[in-house]
Formats: sequence, C-alpha cells, structure tokens
Amino acid sequence: MTTAAHPATRGPASTERLLPRSFTAVHLVLIAAATATVLAIAAVATGFPAKFPVLLLLAAIAGAMVAAGLRSPVVALFLLLLTTFLRVALPPILPVDPFVLAYAGVIAALGIWMYTTSAADARVGAVEAAMALYVVWNIGSILASHRYLATVPVTGASLSVVRFVLTGVLIPFTAYLVGRYVFVRVSAIRALLWIIAVLAAYSAAVSIMQFLGPKALVWPRYIVTAPIWEGRAVGIFNQPVVNGMVLILGFVVALVLSSERTEPRFRRLCAAAVAGACAYGVYFTHTRAVWLGLALVVVAGMLWARGFRTGFVLAATTAVIAIATNWQRFTGTDRSAGGVGSPAEVQDRLNTAGTALWAIGQKPLTGWGIGRFTAVNTYHHKQWSPEVPWIRGFAISSHFNELGIAAELGLIGLGLWIAVVVLLAVRLFRAYRILPEYGLDGRRTALLGLLGLMVMAITGLTVDLRFFDFPNAAVMVLVGVAIGCADRYTAEAGSVKR
Repeated sequence: MTTAAHPATRGPASTERLLPRSFTAVHLVLIAAATATVLAIAAVATGFPAKFPVLLLLAAIAGAMVAAGLRSPVVALFLLLLTTFLRVALPPILPVDPFVLAYAGVIAALGIWMYTTSAADARVGAVEAAMALYVVWNIGSILASHRYLATVPVTGASLSVVRFVLTGVLIPFTAYLVGRYVFVRVSAIRALLWIIAVLAAYSAAVSIMQFLGPKALVWPRYIVTAPIWEGRAVGIFNQPVVNGMVLILGFVVALVLSSERTEPRFRRLCAAAVAGACAYGVYFTHTRAVWLGLALVVVAGMLWARGFRTGFVLAATTAVIAIATNWQRFTGTDRSAGGVGSPAEVQDRLNTAGTALWAIGQKPLTGWGIGRFTAVNTYHHKQWSPEVPWIRGFAISSHFNELGIAAELGLIGLGLWIAVVVLLAVRLFRAYRILPEYGLDGRRTALLGLLGLMVMAITGLTVDLRFFDFPNAAVMVLVGVAIGCADRYTAEAGSVKR
C-alpha cells in the first residue's frame, strides 16, 4: 500500500527560509537606517523631544521589524508573541501598546499573503465558522446597551471591552488561523517552538531567581520589588497563573525539541535544560491550578508521548519524591512554603461561581454584557454557602472562565465558545491519530496542541482566560499548526492514492 511521504522529508520545503531569499539582512539595515533618518529630520524640524535618542533607536528597530513582518505572516506572528510576552514590562513610551501594533501587522501580513498566494488550500470549516460566530457575538455585546458599565465600581477604573475582546478572542483566533494556513514549512514550525522555549526559559530563570537569586539580575524589577502576589513566582507577567501556564507550555515544547533527532546535540541538551528549569519554576508559582496542570500534563505525556516519555517520567518521579519528603509542608496552609491547604482562594472562587450562576439565571440567553462581571459581582455579590464568608471574592473578576463567559455573554455565547473548543479538540485528536510519529510536523505537534488545550481548560477552572494574551496566543498557534499539518498530510495521502 502506497502512503504519502512524511511532510518533513519532502523536497526543499523543510529547509526554506522564513523570509524570501531576495529579502536579506542588508535590506533590514537599510530600512532601519531610512526610518531613523526620517525621524531625525522630523526631530530637527520640531526641536528634538526629550526622549529622542530612545525614540530614534526604537523607530529604527520597529521599521526593520515592520518590513520583515509584512513580508511574512510567520515573522509577524513571532513579533506579536514577543510583544504580548513583554506587554507588562515595556514602559509606556508609545501612545499605543506595541502588541496592538504587532497585531495590526499580523492582519496586514495575512492580508498580503492571501492576496499574493493561492487560497485553494485555505478551506473554511466548522471550526472557523464557530470562531466567526463567537467573534460576532462578542462584537454585538460591545455594541449593545447594558445595565452596568464595564468598570470596577469600588475603584472607578474602567475596563476597555475592545481590548478585552482583542486579547481574549481576536488575537488567539488569528494566531490559530496563521498557524493552520501559513505555517507550512518545518523551518517555521521549528522556529516557533524555539521561540516559545526561549521565552519560557526566561520566565523560568526570573521565577527561580526571584527566590534563589541573584535577585539583582532579575528584570523587570517589579518581580522582586513589588510583585502583586507576594511569595509566588509571578514572572514577567506579574501574575502566577499566567506565568505557570507559560512554564508548563515551555516544559512540553522543550521536551519535544530535546527528543527531536533532526536537532543538533547541543540544542537538544539546551532544550532538556529548559524543560527542567520550567518544571522547577512551576513549583515556585505556589499555585494549585498550575501544579495540577503540570501534573495532568505529565500523566498525559507518560501515556501519549510515544518516543519521548523519559522527560515526563523523570518529572513525575521527582514530583512524587519531593511531595513524599515534604508532605506536612505540602499539605499546610503556608502558600509561600509550598502548602496547598489555604482555603481563602477556594472561598473566593466559590462565591464568584455563586454570583455567576445567579447572573446566568437572571439573563440566561444574552448575559449582562462583555466585561460586566466585576460590576455584577459588586452590586449582586452572592455567598456560596453559610460556611463561606460573604466578603470572599467580592468585587473581583470571574475566576471560572466558562462561568464568566456565560454570565457576560449568556448561554448563547458560552455555547459558541464550547463549540470552538470541542471542534478544536476533535481535530487535534484526529491529527494525533493520523500524523506520522516523528518530525516537527508530525504527531508530536498534535500532542503539543492537545496538552496546551488541556492546560487552558484546567487553569480556566480558577481564572478568566480572556485576560491572558500571550499563553492563549501561543497555545492557539500550536493548535493551528497541528491541524494544518494534518490537513496537508491527508490531502497528500489522497493524491498519492489517486
């Protein structure tokens, strides 16, 4: 029986460059110089603003990045991942967040790619239809009038619902589309995995140094001087759950790279070191949802990671030994010491869940409006049970992703979101089943997508994922890459049979 060739071994596609060969580093330097020159002329005419040297450097770099991004949606997506990763750390020099500009660049690059490339393979299916309907429903909620404003009533701070939809819906869905339709080269997939691994390695490094030092090397400084969650590894995001999601994703990606036989030995060793650092960094988050996520990922890896189970087995063995030797501390209430017995966070989530269920009962179909849960939880805060203090969880955002969506967008919005997730999971299981075992465009990439969705589902039990831009985008691009690889593999197998 004749089968299709493994995608990684077909012709020169796997070694092609991310940018066209006609577009070299010289072009990037010339574009950067031209951008700097134009800005310098403008500065002379306006009398040199105070931050001119910084703006000059940033403009030169940005000019080169924009040029590279517009030539390739792959590069544009890499810039989006980088800017979302650095979003909290970057100072507000520009009037608009860099990740917003990077997202606009992705849209522009994707449009250029669609205009200049045959769209025969860009078939739209049930997943994309469900995504489109969910986006439309979110936009409709933005435009509709609601009883409460999107604010935090106790402080008066407002929530930008457009930005909320951008980070929680548009960026992840766009990342999926780029991953599915544009990441057709193994070189692009390899670059994506290494970018995720490097960024996760940085998160692991600052998470470990936050506790073990040297603290003087930690950047941004708020990680050690003013973390929002004291005693937890908050990472560059200043949030332990987001940091933990990135560390878990980096752990799995690094294990895949360390087992990839086409990678040089030195890079495989580096990837193995990153996996170990990420797993260690997860411990310092002192966050139960993150620990549970890593535990389930490790178990799933031991069951499904054919050909590279060793890393998962080592992680499981180390965790069991560490818990067994520190059982009293592990079951204690001191979160900073690694205890999981603290009841406060559980009570917060129980009361917010009770409030969300009440809100759904009041407006079941269309909800209270996008970004309104905090207001609802202030004016209509509910107590889960007499045993849970009423004040727990008061006036905070939703800490259960699906309940938050249902309260704000109604059961229709929740149904559309669940349809997206279920359809993605079905496509990923299909990809895992049909793709070849080896290669970065094979079964391992499908497993990455499945494990990424698993982490999102687990952490979504304790937080509202729509606030998390970088981990959502990173997971969704991996999901898109896996589904795209399966589509192309199926098409090539069918053409060979004919």
